[in-house]
Amino acid sequence: MKVLNNKKTRIQNREDIQYFVFPDKFDHTQSGVPGNPCYNIRFRIFVFFSYIVLTQIFQLFCTPTDRIIGIQDIGHLITTPINNLYKEYRWFSILIQLLSAIILDATYLYISLYWVIYQRNFRLFASLIIFYVVRAIHLNLVKLEFPQGYFWEDPNIPSLVVKYGYFSDFFYSGHVGYLVICGLEMRMIDKKYMSAFFFFCSLFQAFVVITFQIHYTIDVTTGCIFAHYFYNQACYWEVKIDFILKILANILVYKQKQTIGKQEVQGNKQIGVIIV
Repeated sequence: MKVLNNKKTRIQNREDIQYFVFPDKFDHTQSGVPGNPCYNIRFRIFVFFSYIVLTQIFQLFCTPTDRIIGIQDIGHLITTPINNLYKEYRWFSILIQLLSAIILDATYLYISLYWVIYQRNFRLFASLIIFYVVRAIHLNLVKLEFPQGYFWEDPNIPSLVVKYGYFSDFFYSGHVGYLVICGLEMRMIDKKYMSAFFFFCSLFQAFVVITFQIHYTIDVTTGCIFAHYFYNQACYWEVKIDFILKILANILVYKQKQTIGKQEVQGNKQIGVIIV
């Protein structure tokens, strides 16, 4: 935050920061809010014993003991009537699929063009790259069985980012995670309405992938968590990421100049030009 005329404003372009000083050492055992209850020893003791009691209660009453063969998904069980509607009324399922694809395609174009035109850092794409690379690793490490109600037929209308058919790409949801990252990015640059729109769309996509049973419920929740975590990590390492990109760019430019210089020298020798 930057103070201008006694008002706090968010700095959008970090090029105007001239001095940025980090403290030499920060005591992480202390709080940034002096006087909060954690400074009271009795409160800390109460929290400690409460934690012990709650963990024991959760172990006793919240750990399932059912011997289930396969996968039981409560989200799929609850939304089975909607899944049956998709299969019975093909026009309805096509409508939902197209709406889902339009949202994702429009988001893909908007967020990409916005970054190209206005952004001057790699934060957004760093988080997206990490998100999808880790997702690809998980997809190939653990391959889950298809849900019984899996239904994702091709509506014969092409999409930029949505693929149709049978694909075992369950854990975790890219549909939802992508929109969460876009919403977080819009919130970071103070585009509150676009941020709210993307978060709302992520809820809609969660509804779509669960009711069509192309994702398990856990894929949706973990997709949100992973997206939020990776975006926060990209924000935390933002300066270092951009610094590394700058070094790589300088190396490439230097090598390119060397190559051009060698070509010019070779060309001059070939045509008999001697530069003194």
